[in-house]
Amino acid sequence: MTETDREWDARIRHAPTSDSRSRCGDSWVPPVEELLWRTARASTLARFFPFSSHNSLRLATSPDIFATAAYLDPCIVYCYDDFEAPDRRPEYWVRDVWPQDLSREPVLRTYDVEAAVRELERLTAHVTPAA
Repeated sequence: MTETDREWDARIRHAPTSDSRSRCGDSWVPPVEELLWRTARASTLARFFPFSSHNSLRLATSPDIFATAAYLDPCIVYCYDDFEAPDRRPEYWVRDVWPQDLSREPVLRTYDVEAAVRELERLTAHVTPAA
């Protein structure tokens, strides 16, 4: 098992705890980590090293993400569509730049986690992970 595989597994193991904390009434982060991490792990994104930054799924070409510029700009940010609404729903924003440039619209805004993962796959299709 590679370091990348171990990190994906650790993210999935930790996600239910994170989701549990997000279920409190005043959390601005929706409890969707487990679903997102599992969906991404089952995709071609599993070839990248996963990490998170606040409420986002980020990817890198190698586990050495802080010592090198190995991180990828495209990412998935998860948030609520309308935090104040009683019927708020989790939404996935696929961004093609990091840090987020708020003057640019996300490449995709969707309620469908699988559509978000497919779009991130498309945005990273040309990238080869480090050996």
